[in-house]
Amino acid sequence: MRCSICGAKLKKEGDICTNCYKKYQEEEDLKKDTNEQLTIKRKYSIGYEFLKYGWLIVIFVLSAMGCFAFSNVLEGILCLIIFIVLMGFLLFWDKRVARATKAVFYEKRMVYTFKFLFFDTEKTVKYSDLADVTYFQTFAQKRFGYGDLCVYARGPIPGTTIFNGFQLKNVENVKEVLEKIGEIVGAIES
Repeated sequence: MRCSICGAKLKKEGDICTNCYKKYQEEEDLKKDTNEQLTIKRKYSIGYEFLKYGWLIVIFVLSAMGCFAFSNVLEGILCLIIFIVLMGFLLFWDKRVARATKAVFYEKRMVYTFKFLFFDTEKTVKYSDLADVTYFQTFAQKRFGYGDLCVYARGPIPGTTIFNGFQLKNVENVKEVLEKIGEIVGAIES
């Protein structure tokens, strides 16, 4: 007989081998871990969003001024309407993504949830598989007290394509949050 999961030859009668059974047991234990220690959500601030898209605002203001100065008024108004629609779409999109992004830390694992269009992504990482947890801040994020929380795992995380980890953008008070994560996760061994 062979294992129905990995195909290994079985010494005794059964459906799965001892290695696959151990993995199954670990997964079941992780599913039972429902005691939330910390929930981190992506923050949304209209002021930060305007600062983030400042380059776009400058381009459209200069374009509208150019349309009013060197063309007719109708083209200038059209340029402003396009700008308002585009900014409205970007602000709506960022707010929607911020509402649907979070990381929840439990006793033995963390779960990262991200929704994009019609795709829901959920990534689970055991604390024993963590390689590093750190943060990054841009100039605009520093002004608003935000930062990007970066989580890296030792091996591939189901649901990731290129990187062994993920980023939770625009976390409020990211340094304090990182300290709380350190208390929950403990020392990360490289």
